[in-house]
Amino acid sequence: MDPVTARHCLRLALAWMLLLASALAGGGPLRTASAAEAPVVTIRGIEAGLDLAPFARILPDPGGRMDLEAARRATGWQTTPNRLLRFGYAPDMAWWARVTLTNPSARAARVVIDLGTSQQDYVDWYVTAPDGQVLLTNQTGDRRSFATRLLPYRDLVLPYHLPSDATVTVYLRLGTHDGLFASMPFRLYDYTGFFTTSGRESALLSMFHGGLAALALFNLLVFLVTHQGAVGLYVLHLLAVLTGSVSFRGFGFQYLWPDLPGLSNAMTAGSIILAFVTGSLFVVRYVRLHRHVSVATRRVVSLLMIAALSGLVPLAFGQYALAVGFSLIGLGLVVVVYLLNVRLLFRGVREARFTVPAFFALIVAVALHYLEISELLPPSGFRVWPLIIGSSIEVMLLAFGLADAMNQQRERRFAAERREELARLHMAEIEREASHKARHDELTGLLNRRAAEEWLEAAVERGQPVAVLHLGLNDFGAVNEAVGHTGGDAVLRQLGRRLETAMAPGEIAARLLADEFLVLMPDTDQARAVIAADRIQRLFAVPQQVSGTDISIACRVGIVIFPVDARTAEDLLRRAAIAMQDAARLPRRIQVYQAGRDDDHRRRIALIRDLRHAAEHGEFRLLYQPKIRIATGTLVAAEALIRWEHPTYGMISPAEFIPLAEQSGATRGMTRWVIGEAVHRMRSWRAAGLDIGLSVNISALDLDDPDLIGFVGRSLEAAGIEAGRLTLEVTESAIMTNPERSRAILEDLRASGVMISVDDFGTGYSSLAHLKRLPVQELKIDQSFIRDLSEASEDAVIVRSTIGMSHNLGLTVVAEGVESVETLALLGSWGCDVAQGYAIARPLAAADFERWVAERGGAGVSGETGASGEAGATDASGDDATSEAD
Repeated sequence: MDPVTARHCLRLALAWMLLLASALAGGGPLRTASAAEAPVVTIRGIEAGLDLAPFARILPDPGGRMDLEAARRATGWQTTPNRLLRFGYAPDMAWWARVTLTNPSARAARVVIDLGTSQQDYVDWYVTAPDGQVLLTNQTGDRRSFATRLLPYRDLVLPYHLPSDATVTVYLRLGTHDGLFASMPFRLYDYTGFFTTSGRESALLSMFHGGLAALALFNLLVFLVTHQGAVGLYVLHLLAVLTGSVSFRGFGFQYLWPDLPGLSNAMTAGSIILAFVTGSLFVVRYVRLHRHVSVATRRVVSLLMIAALSGLVPLAFGQYALAVGFSLIGLGLVVVVYLLNVRLLFRGVREARFTVPAFFALIVAVALHYLEISELLPPSGFRVWPLIIGSSIEVMLLAFGLADAMNQQRERRFAAERREELARLHMAEIEREASHKARHDELTGLLNRRAAEEWLEAAVERGQPVAVLHLGLNDFGAVNEAVGHTGGDAVLRQLGRRLETAMAPGEIAARLLADEFLVLMPDTDQARAVIAADRIQRLFAVPQQVSGTDISIACRVGIVIFPVDARTAEDLLRRAAIAMQDAARLPRRIQVYQAGRDDDHRRRIALIRDLRHAAEHGEFRLLYQPKIRIATGTLVAAEALIRWEHPTYGMISPAEFIPLAEQSGATRGMTRWVIGEAVHRMRSWRAAGLDIGLSVNISALDLDDPDLIGFVGRSLEAAGIEAGRLTLEVTESAIMTNPERSRAILEDLRASGVMISVDDFGTGYSSLAHLKRLPVQELKIDQSFIRDLSEASEDAVIVRSTIGMSHNLGLTVVAEGVESVETLALLGSWGCDVAQGYAIARPLAAADFERWVAERGGAGVSGETGASGEAGATDASGDDATSEAD
């Protein structure tokens, strides 16, 4: 097909589309009339405007080649069927209209003929006298510069000064750039009536445009603050509607681009397309259409948007009519989106309650506008009323909907913040409870040993004089035999309350063991300490009723004074315990520490001296305690526990020599021995068919070893053991010594493939929120929470919460110190992963461990590794109460 034929077919298709639109708008065909002269219009009583169409005659001009003289001689003039000038669509064609005016009065009249539209490409005016003389000519239109207009007004008008007792004939030639004609009013006013009517209409339009501009500016500011896409699309829609209305009404051509008629036409057509598309885009985004419709429907809407936007391409090349045709696709897009929103409205979508009436108002406004200009409805006085009201309702309803959506979003955000705050408070409460449990004795509510030691250490560091009273209850076992353990607990609780009431401000009371208490009295000398000890004895001796039995408690008290009797908190506590033991042999049961009662000091010096060479002398031993997966009972790993067999003092407890090693700086050599021995043992067991991992405990001092990571890597590589088979356990107190430094070292260790476990959790100050930031895979609940665990115990809350929150953080939970089958079953019901303790097996030598595995048939051995508790820990910290008990 050649280009000319293709262009003609395209224009013909456009013609059919426009004729269809015209029919829907209420248009009708022209009526043929005789060539009789049109009736003469008298200009009296035209102040309010007079429709000229019934008095006018129109003439088609095929090809648009007819001049004024030819039009005057033509015989094919026709009448108009309506009060509007209504022309069909035909390419390469112009139309003529004529009307005769007479002024029978004795005064000259100033009249204005108004076409009521700014959208006509070419308008040629001719005013002729009865003898054919041309009195006035003017060529204007929206395809010509605004300066061609005789009256600088947005609509196409002809002002004329009609002399008294004169008759003139006005000829009007209407031409088009690309074959598009529209219906238009054809009215006659005097000057006063014209400017009164047009002023009211212009003021109304100005208020409408000002409102749109203010609304667009406000929402633009909202968008700049919130960066919400729906708000940005709404602003674009408002700007498109505003630009379209300003251009279509002729304000843009009059005030903004009077010398650019091509731009004026492009702005009119382009803004209409953009208004359709941006409005649809906003609604699609606002109602979240993708959540409610199928993929096929979304694709149809997207294709319609792309097709409508394609109308901007011919517009760029001056094809105004083609662009207007594409706007019909945009209109179809609006209809499709509206019908989808109606569907969403019936589905109960909240946003559709705003979009459906908004689009309905706009559709009704357009329908009323076309019904009025098609004369199916009586004129309203202002032809702009329906569109202004409809557009205003549409943009305001969409604005209300947008505000509602933002308010809903804000409420959802506030609700989420409230939930987060409640969760944070709940977590803080759990952590406070855990912290309180870690620092307080569960039975009496007094401080525990660790908290008392810290308080005393702080006082010693400050150099503050302190009296330390170590209280031991006499024969408390007899009380338990008399009233039972429950009654004994009641007695201890009552003693704790009495001790608290006896404390002056600043003094501290703590429970050390089942029948031992500690009192710390700052700024107290020996004499006052003895008086306080006597007062406490008398307070404890007051009988209390338990199960119908009067219980009176006698206690012995050992006293030391800082800095007279010792210079360190450790020595103070140790010497206070010695004094308390000595007090048992005295009548008053009160003893101040006596110098020379310090044989343990010499023992301590000897142990520190020999500890540095214990590894090379072969005095260290490793015992292995099995760790099983609770759910299946299978062996998953072992914990290596260090023991020291001293040639003089015999077997030394880790609780004694580990602190000495940390104080003397001997931990590095000891830790390296433990790691090397554990790796060697894993290799030996693997060769024998027992492939399990081991875990090694490291202390806070080990975290300061710059070669720790390198040593671990070299040891594993030399033995051919995967890094994931070795787990390094570090107590939470060691982590909290220097949290940032600890996290950096642990991250480097984890990067090497070694597994990381937190030991003794719950006895320090760390929290799960802090552990979340550490590269750990396992968490071990301290045995102080496990030993006496029951469904109704207070420890159950901490253990269950710790298990649940640890699992939420992706951590494996290990319970140590499990000493009964009932405790093991309870932990399993709570979802605890791994357990170790006497209920499973005591720490065993390597050979005994192998026999234990063999007796279980070997089938219970799991080859799992990693953070599920499969790699144990070498007891190198000395803080592991399980290893100490074992």
